[in-house]
Amino acid sequence: MSVRNRFVFAASLLATVGIGGIAQGQGTAPALDGPTDIPTVTTPVPPPAEVESRFLGKLFFKDGYPSADTVQRLYDELDYQRATQVMLRNVPALSMYTFRLGLARDLGVDAVSKFAIFRADAHSLMLTPNAETLYGTTFLALDKDGPTVVEAPPGVLGLVNDMWMRPVEDIGPGGPDQGKGGKYLFVPPGYSGDLPTSGYYVVPMQTYGGWVLIRALLDPSGDAAPAEVLLKQIRFYPLASKDAPPAMSFVDATGKTFDSTAPNDIRYFEMLADLVNREDDHAIDPDAAGMMKAIGIEKGKPFAPDDRLKAILSDAARDGSFMAQAISYAPRAPIPVKQGSHWMAGIAGYPTFTDGVHTLIDEMVYMSWFATGAAKAMNAPVPGTGSQYAWTYHDAQGEWLLGENSYRFHISPNPPAKNFWSILAYDNWSRAILANGQKVAGKNSYDKAIQSNSDGSIDIYFGPNPPTGKESNWIRTVPGKGWFAMFRLYGPLQPWFDRSWTPDDIVQAEQ
Repeated sequence: MSVRNRFVFAASLLATVGIGGIAQGQGTAPALDGPTDIPTVTTPVPPPAEVESRFLGKLFFKDGYPSADTVQRLYDELDYQRATQVMLRNVPALSMYTFRLGLARDLGVDAVSKFAIFRADAHSLMLTPNAETLYGTTFLALDKDGPTVVEAPPGVLGLVNDMWMRPVEDIGPGGPDQGKGGKYLFVPPGYSGDLPTSGYYVVPMQTYGGWVLIRALLDPSGDAAPAEVLLKQIRFYPLASKDAPPAMSFVDATGKTFDSTAPNDIRYFEMLADLVNREDDHAIDPDAAGMMKAIGIEKGKPFAPDDRLKAILSDAARDGSFMAQAISYAPRAPIPVKQGSHWMAGIAGYPTFTDGVHTLIDEMVYMSWFATGAAKAMNAPVPGTGSQYAWTYHDAQGEWLLGENSYRFHISPNPPAKNFWSILAYDNWSRAILANGQKVAGKNSYDKAIQSNSDGSIDIYFGPNPPTGKESNWIRTVPGKGWFAMFRLYGPLQPWFDRSWTPDDIVQAEQ
């Protein structure tokens, strides 16, 4: 058919059916013989044009499709939810990261051969330290040093955690040296080189970084000098340098300010990203790594959130810290020292936070929000050894402990401690020893000035002002600042374990 004839044919066809006849909806529809409305059981129905969400506010839809604004709002919420969960799941990791950062920045402890030794006070911005033993601490750097030796003297008590605060090994009575001292060899993840076959307790690590914390008890008179001598016997060095170890540098950190606590702003995620990039690919599981990737944290890639995501992450860090505090200070499944007490004395799953089937996420957050360090030996306490703790955020009426109120803590006769007992007050936000103007916000049985009652019991007073005649038993609190208390028994005896002796609740006293 010629072009001209094809044109004539087309024109004739249009004339026959009419131009409008081929427009949509103008033809004769075939019979509808299929369903248009199917009953549903589990299949969701499309949303109406407007939905009021409890957490998202108003969402808008057209024929089941979200509006552009609704899509953005949903993604913002998704990023926020993921970020808060990443924040909470990594409270232990940020505690390790900022402790290492603070030691290096504030005290110059930036190598394994440098060892900070200190007795904690309010200058030590670290989570719930005691003030009655001498601490020694440093960090392993297995990526730089390779397999690393820790020579522990007899008589110390210590732990090693990886960079997610997972317990690696105990040193001392709870470790393989059983308190006799020995050489520990910490091996980097994935290491395939030669290792000694004897003479060391060989300990594989899941991360390159590792926190080493060693404690030494004061002598019976409360003198710290023998403990310092003991801690200065410890040695750290790369295995490759075992024939000529570098000299140790002991840093006196007592009374010096160092900040080891994680922030609750955008820096939280910046620090987490840095930690992930420094560590082994298998330091965390794929699920945890995937959640981080969803908010821009991925090993080998720069962490560069845009302004929108920065704002969301800042909110998530702040709100996540509020959630962590609620989990820690008002746990859903508290473990009190006895029924009805406001003193807590246990966290389920410690120190690995698993029950064999589940990861106990809330319990992990609970512990790592207010304390640093996980020791295997804490799961198998032996009367007369180690230490045991109880802590409270509430008075006997279940009210928060507030700095403007006055309180009394009654210690019944014969606290079951082979060595000594102590009570300390902590800032409820920094979780460090309360900066109250006193040398230390605490009392212990080393203190000869403490007054006892006629039956051998002791009353400790908390409040802005001392009770008349009881000044030696007073721990000052700060109006406008919440606080909490931790009671410790060193060398706890059987009455603690069978709960025939427990601390009394803290009661409000007259101003």
